[in-house]
Amino acid sequence: MLAGLAASAILALSPSPSVAPTADPAGLGALRTAHTELVMHYDVVVRRMGAAQAADLEQRLDNDIGDLLTGTGPDYFSVADWTQRLNGIAQLDSSIVSQVVGTPEPIVGAHGLVERLILARTDNTLEQFALYVPGSLGAHPSLVVLLHGNPQTETQLLAMPYFRTLADSTGTIVAAPYGRGIYDFAPPADDEVYQVAQTVAAVYAVDPHRIYLAGYSMGGFTVFKIGPEHPAQWAAVMCIAGSVLNSESQAVRTGFAQTRMYIVNGAKDDNIPAIYGTLTAQWLAGVGIPTGFYQQPNGTHYLSTLMPVLERAWHDMLSGYIGPQAQPVIPVGGLPTLPPSMGTVKP
Repeated sequence: MLAGLAASAILALSPSPSVAPTADPAGLGALRTAHTELVMHYDVVVRRMGAAQAADLEQRLDNDIGDLLTGTGPDYFSVADWTQRLNGIAQLDSSIVSQVVGTPEPIVGAHGLVERLILARTDNTLEQFALYVPGSLGAHPSLVVLLHGNPQTETQLLAMPYFRTLADSTGTIVAAPYGRGIYDFAPPADDEVYQVAQTVAAVYAVDPHRIYLAGYSMGGFTVFKIGPEHPAQWAAVMCIAGSVLNSESQAVRTGFAQTRMYIVNGAKDDNIPAIYGTLTAQWLAGVGIPTGFYQQPNGTHYLSTLMPVLERAWHDMLSGYIGPQAQPVIPVGGLPTLPPSMGTVKP
């Protein structure tokens, strides 16, 4: 049962087939150049990123090349749109190599969707994160730190238009750490989430009371794991297609006692059971944590299907608001039982 659920969770983030493009994708040349550069300067990459991250980066480029050559995507993407997305990922991932081998690009002055590096304070390695800066920013903008799912990278998450559209509509910066690809952003990746938040906030003079933590799928579980490490950092927390687990309940209850929570999921999610989100929202509200629950009736695990309620939850979060229609219905007779720790069940 658990193994089957884990397998279905992984498959949920894999595209279903569509027709392959006939033209040679533009990003393919950039990827092949980056791959050659990586191989030629592999010792430099290992020295600056560490052996595990160097191997991970090479595998990422190989996967990107394979995706572009295959040209498959979800049915709701046209071939042109899917290829455009892959080309965007290719440009971002290729830029990681050029920055590691050469000089990292500055964070200040970045606009649009870019890939940037930080020097991890835990071990002095270069670690990547995706950054989206809308064209219009206020004097002290908001910042959402966004945690990706699994199997997924930070560039794959932000290459899709959904969070960039939300960022544009609210003048919000979005930063998505890769976290070395470590499951659940376990140490030292957890510290890099905070380092990315602090670095981007300082560069863009972000209002310290308007820094938010959000996560999708695996990231939706992880917000409850690493968010309570320094709960005062976050103005609010958003869980998308995830859940708080019983193993994190005490830390969440203590650390987030006064922190607004926004739980988003799809009623027809067949990878992370929809009841997980319902129980999470009910439990959070039941222990006195201000909580909004946003469930898309026809929503699945795909972000595109969650956009109507995700947009509402995003705007509510940034406005500091939880409307009456989003109040979870707490069952009579006590708090609901949270899901246990399930390890590999999470996507």
